[in-house]
Amino acid sequence: MKILVYVENFMGPTILFIYNEIIELAKTNEVLLLTTNRIKEYEQSYPFENIKVISYAPNKVINKINWILERRNIYFNRKNLTFSKELNSLINSFNPDIIHGHFGYESMILLENLKRFPAPIFISFHGYDANEMLKRKCYVKKLNYYIDYFNITPIYVSNYMKKDMENAGIHLKNAHLLYYGTNMNYFKPSEQKKTNEKFTFLQISSVIESKGQTYTLQAFKKFLDSEKDKKYKLIIAGGGHLLEQIKNEVKNLELMDYVEFTGLITYKEVQLLLQDADAFVHHSITSSTGKKEGIPNALMEAMAMELPVISTFHAGIPELIEDGVNGYLVKEKDIDAYSKRMKDILTWGRQPKNRLKVQEIFSVDIHKKNLMHIYNEGKNNLVNS
Repeated sequence: MKILVYVENFMGPTILFIYNEIIELAKTNEVLLLTTNRIKEYEQSYPFENIKVISYAPNKVINKINWILERRNIYFNRKNLTFSKELNSLINSFNPDIIHGHFGYESMILLENLKRFPAPIFISFHGYDANEMLKRKCYVKKLNYYIDYFNITPIYVSNYMKKDMENAGIHLKNAHLLYYGTNMNYFKPSEQKKTNEKFTFLQISSVIESKGQTYTLQAFKKFLDSEKDKKYKLIIAGGGHLLEQIKNEVKNLELMDYVEFTGLITYKEVQLLLQDADAFVHHSITSSTGKKEGIPNALMEAMAMELPVISTFHAGIPELIEDGVNGYLVKEKDIDAYSKRMKDILTWGRQPKNRLKVQEIFSVDIHKKNLMHIYNEGKNNLVNS
């Protein structure tokens, strides 16, 4: 099968799940990746040979008009003559069986510049495009305009996301649920785990508001204050625009001796950190702008490594983590409950059932199998329409 995948910016560590999907698809299909921006600093970290870059660069005046109109709930067309010409030439030469765009808003660039829809088109929604953006009625109206085409199929990553989209008025009659996939061969616990001198809590994520590091820290402080034995540490791995703020909070809470920061880490370093951790923490929250998670891949990877996890009743997370079975869930920003669960999880140890759950529902093999089924159903519907 010939598959054209569109990703506006290819690619950084925050969308590793898309890269993994592309790599898996390319093992048994001819995949051409289209992007408007190849991020130079990550080319070696995320290589892919069959890639086409077509720049999309509307001038500053157009961007300004677009920005003003959208905030007044008026959708501004994203057509671009140069981009459209190169895009349609690419479509004609490659002649894809499937076109797959990632993120609803970014995929508008693709949809509005296609002169014809020659193949089934799938649009995957991942996060802000299915929560924050839904506040804009013009965006919802434009999405529905395209979704109502007979050959366009939306894909959502959690049932919670589906509910949010339906509540906003998105037409999802022919949509599909597709959970992310975790590489079970890569995220595999070692038989010889070393014993830590200090019980290690680990959070791996971007350091941004929705990842809730500030609440993790406050809960960890409360937990430490309740413990006579201070043989505990918290590792916060990842980078982001709130990193310095979170570091300052560590100082204010007098946690310098108990909290470590790694900064940005590689895929291999993620694996090693998970290997050495005793429990995984991820305090997801709804941000001040309304941003929500899908189901964080970091939680899947931690569970694949048999770690017990502590997170929140947030978005699609309960579809992965059953409270009291795979770890614990608490209400968002509930510091007292989160602190208590840090104490409760000390005795859990490794959890093979966590890996089994990821293997059966959230593995990369299951993801690919389900995605190919969605593709084939879309092709059949187009033939029969």
